[in-house]
Amino acid sequence: MNKEEFKKEIAKIQVAYNKKFKQEEGRLWFKEFMNVDIKEFRKAVDKTIKELIFIPNVADVRARIAVNPNDYYIDEYAYLYKNLEWCEIIKGE
Repeated sequence: MNKEEFKKEIAKIQVAYNKKFKQEEGRLWFKEFMNVDIKEFRKAVDKTIKELIFIPNVADVRARIAVNPNDYYIDEYAYLYKNLEWCEIIKGE
């Protein structure tokens, strides 16, 4: 996402919550979301505005992103677990 796309989306939050972000706040938000796809960010901002009464913080918006780039760990052995709640491992036959 580039700065112009970000400014357009962050303006939605500023208008919806009647709050003007300071320059430092804007930079912080941009650094947090610059690697996020604009479509995902747009959806997260719209969902956040619909769900929250008070002004959101970075974590509120990040929690609503469907594909989080920070969730890089995938358990490659998940198919071995019989019961995911107790993580019982199925032994090879």
